Amino acid sequence: MSEVRTRFAPSPTGYPHIGGMRTAFYAWLLAKHYNGKFLLRIEDTDQERLVRGAIKQIVEGLAWFGVIPDEAPSNKELSEIGESWDGAPDIGGQYGPYIQSLRLPRYKEVAQQLIDSGHAYRCDCTPEMLERERNEQMARKELPGYSGYCRTRNVSAEKPHVVRFKMPAKVSLVLQDAVRGRVAWDNIPLRDSVLLKSDGFPTYHLAVVVDDHDMKISHVLRGEEWLPTTPLHLLLYEALQWEKPIFAHLPQVLGPDGKKLSKRHGATAYDAFRDDGYLPEALFNFVVLIGWSPGEGEEQEVFKIEEICRRFTLEHVNKAGGVFDYNKLAWMNGVYIRSLQPDDFVARVTPFLEKAGLKVDPQRFGAIAPHVQERIKLLTEAAPMVEFLFVDKIERDMQQMFKKDIDRAKARQILTLSLERLTKLEAFEIAPIEGVLRPLAEELGLKVGPMFGVLRIAVTGKTITPPLFESFAALGREKTLSRIEETVKLLE
Repeated sequence: MSEVRTRFAPSPTGYPHIGGMRTAFYAWLLAKHYNGKFLLRIEDTDQERLVRGAIKQIVEGLAWFGVIPDEAPSNKELSEIGESWDGAPDIGGQYGPYIQSLRLPRYKEVAQQLIDSGHAYRCDCTPEMLERERNEQMARKELPGYSGYCRTRNVSAEKPHVVRFKMPAKVSLVLQDAVRGRVAWDNIPLRDSVLLKSDGFPTYHLAVVVDDHDMKISHVLRGEEWLPTTPLHLLLYEALQWEKPIFAHLPQVLGPDGKKLSKRHGATAYDAFRDDGYLPEALFNFVVLIGWSPGEGEEQEVFKIEEICRRFTLEHVNKAGGVFDYNKLAWMNGVYIRSLQPDDFVARVTPFLEKAGLKVDPQRFGAIAPHVQERIKLLTEAAPMVEFLFVDKIERDMQQMFKKDIDRAKARQILTLSLERLTKLEAFEIAPIEGVLRPLAEELGLKVGPMFGVLRIAVTGKTITPPLFESFAALGREKTLSRIEETVKLLE
C-alpha cells in the first residue's frame, strides 16, 4: 500500500459536533495505524453561513482530544482569511493552502479543463428561469432539475455564468466502499450539477474532488449522507482522468431514540462535554466505539489511545448506525477518572472546583482527593462534594437528620456526645476519629448509617460526601468542632 493519507475537512459553519469529530478520529486512527499522514482542511466555500471563530474551535477541539494533524492551515493562511488567533499551531504543509477560499484559482483552472474536454459547460440561466423550469417540471410530475438548456449554447466566458457538469446519459457505476462493500448505481437521477458558481467559488462537489486529488488523499472517510452524491464525484475523477481514492462511508451516530444525534438528545458539541467534566480520552474511546469494534466476540470496551491506533482498521467499522448512550459514556468516564494518577486527578479537577467559586487549599483537598476520585463519574461532581472544605458557612437541611429512630432530641444527643469525644482527641486524624465515633452508635442503640448521617449534615451540610472520618480529618479540628457546636445550638 502506498502512503495512507486521510483528511478531516469540516465546514466552519458551526462549532464541532461529536458526530463530525468521530469522522476525524477514524481518519486520524487509520493514518496512524499505517504510519501515514492526517490532514486538516477547512472547507469554507459556503461564505454566507460561516461562523466567526469556528475554525479555532475545530483546531482546539482536535488538540483537546490529542488529535494533531500532520498538515493543516498555516498561521499565514489563517491570517489571510482573518481567522488567526494567539497560540494557533503553525502547521502548514507542502500541499497547501489548506483553506478552500484560498484555492479559487485552482478550481477555476480545473473547471476550464472540464469545459475544454467537453465534460462541463457554462450556463447563464437566471434564477427566475430556473424557478420557472422547476415549477413546470413539478406540474408535469417530473423529477425537478436542470434541463441542460445551455449545453449547446456555447455561453461566453465574458457573461455572468456558472459552470455545470455534463452528466452522461444512462450511466451506471459501481463503487467498492471500504465500509459498505459493493455499491451500485443504475440510471443515476442526477442532473447537470453546478461545479463553479458565478462568484468564482466552487461547489462542494468540485472542491472536494480537486482538493483530495491535489493533496494526494488515499482514503476519503465521510458520513453516509454523502453516498447519494458519490456518483458525481466518481464521474469527475473519470472525466479528469485522476485516480480516485478509497471511499469509506461511515454509519450515523444516533440518539437514544434511534434518530440522528442532535441537540434534542443532549450535549453534542465537544466543548459542552468538556465543560460537563468529561475526560478527552474517555470521550474519544467512547465515540470511537460507536460504529467500530476491535473484532467479533471482543468484549473489551476501555482502551488506551495507543491500543486503538494499533487495532483500528476499516474492516471493523459497522454498516449500521450506533447509539450515543449518555449513561454508558458517564460510566466510562468514571472508569477513566479512577485510573488517573493522584496528581493528575488533582490537576484536572481543580479548575472545576475553582470555576464553582471555591478557593482551593491544595493540602486540604489533596487529603480528600483520593476519596473523591473513586466516587465521581464527572469532574463537575467534585465541587458539590467538597464544597464544605472551602467555605466558611454551610447551609443545612435539618429535616434530613431525622429518621425512624432519630428525632430532634436524639440528633442533639448524638452531636453533643460526639463533640465531647472529638474534643478530647490528641491527634485529629482518621483512625482516632473513627475510634471514638463508631462505638457511639452501638452505645446509643443506633445503626451507624443514620447516626453518621446526622454528623455528616452537621459538618458538611450534605447527605453525600467523601467518607465521614476522612472528611472530618481534612476539614480539621477547629472547623469540625465549631460546626457541630453550631448545629447543636440550631437544634435547641
